[in-house]
Amino acid sequence: MSKSDIVFKIEYRKPFNKKGGIKGWMNYVSQKQKADSSSIDEYNILKDYALFTDKETYLDESYDTFLWSSNGDVLKKDELDKVTDTSKGVFWRGFLSFPSEFAIEHGLITKSDYYSLSNQVIPQLILDMGLNLNNVSWYCALHRDTSKHPHIHFCIFEKNPTKSNPTIPKYCFKNFKSNVANYLVDYQKFYELRDQTFSDITGKVKLEELNKIKNQRLFSDKYRRELNRMLLKLYNELPSKGRLQYNSKNMNLYRKDIDAIIEYILSHDSVKYDYAKYLQMLDKHQKELNALYGMSESNRKSKYYNDQKKKLYSKIGNEMLDNFKRYQSMDFMAHEKSFLHKNISDMNFRSKSNYKKEDTKKDIAKDLYKICVLADLNDAQIRKIFKRWLRNSHYDFDVDSLISSVTTLDTNMSVSELYSALKKLGYDSTRYNKLKSTNFYKELNYKRFINKAINHLYYEIDREEKEIVEQMQYELEVNK
Repeated sequence: MSKSDIVFKIEYRKPFNKKGGIKGWMNYVSQKQKADSSSIDEYNILKDYALFTDKETYLDESYDTFLWSSNGDVLKKDELDKVTDTSKGVFWRGFLSFPSEFAIEHGLITKSDYYSLSNQVIPQLILDMGLNLNNVSWYCALHRDTSKHPHIHFCIFEKNPTKSNPTIPKYCFKNFKSNVANYLVDYQKFYELRDQTFSDITGKVKLEELNKIKNQRLFSDKYRRELNRMLLKLYNELPSKGRLQYNSKNMNLYRKDIDAIIEYILSHDSVKYDYAKYLQMLDKHQKELNALYGMSESNRKSKYYNDQKKKLYSKIGNEMLDNFKRYQSMDFMAHEKSFLHKNISDMNFRSKSNYKKEDTKKDIAKDLYKICVLADLNDAQIRKIFKRWLRNSHYDFDVDSLISSVTTLDTNMSVSELYSALKKLGYDSTRYNKLKSTNFYKELNYKRFINKAINHLYYEIDREEKEIVEQMQYELEVNK
């Protein structure tokens, strides 16, 4: 697409008689040898009836739908009756033209297509001209007499004159061509295709699979360990206070690490090819904007491309940060309880075998029982933990009798008591924290946060696309 593909002109006319001037315009654009007289609505009753009648006797100038307004087909006679201003007034007339190949390529085929375009861009032109939409009438006609350049003629006038200076501001020309270009570049089919590609990406990243068996096909143990390492490193570095939002200044120091995690997720074999295809589509869109508007500052910086990519990153990044905030807000012992519940069955408890006093061994057993209660284990699970601990420690106790003797209703433990008990069971703070880091990917919040981001993007895509279009239409002009 280049600037020459869109030809636009508008000028004001100040005839001796305003109504007569508008009538003259209507007569010109309604010439049968020039204008498309078909109905905008292909199911229009008049058109259907015409299929079963003699065209020459049925369709005459009174019924041919040469003109349309914002409400659809209109008849010249009816519209002229609405013009009551016969003084020396002002109206504006203009045209919008495209090469035929360009028009077809961008979806301008039927008269209805041109009607849809006019309904998008002419109201904005009226506002840019400083006119009140409620005090303005406008009409269009489609000419196809020049086969290489189909074009729309349009006429705009105030019902009650208020405009003292009819000159069109220069920015109106730029804005109008920009609005036309955005409508065509952002044609619905393009967004449907892009949405589908986006859905393919989000649909294939099933990170709930992170908590499945180690030899699963989707996420290898190596991939999970690396993702876990990156995320844990980020969480250890993030500040406990301040605004935790992807786009906040507070995250400038950490955004590189956040982006690295997002890129690692999107580089997985299950999604990387669709993600690459998505980026190619954004690149193609950016090049169309470059061709249309030249290398403006925003286009040199690939603003559209980067903004779209940033939206995807910010959604996933904010879910990471939200998960961190939830994690930080939890009581420390609640963290321990959650971790132990998921991982205690894999812990290989072992105590010193050279304790001389049996009571010392029973005291350790009582602490182990409290840890099992903290982990919310049932009786069978507790028995299994005790049996392994006794075997590893080479203690000669009957497992059921020992559990019965150390069972207590007072199972509360402080943080220091927990770490002291774990140390006696073979897990000093270094080994225990290493275990927590190794198994961090099993945490429920970790499993959930990315999946939530993916689902959020999937369900919110329609709303986000509308925001993208509105922002781009504005930014294209402001940042030129």
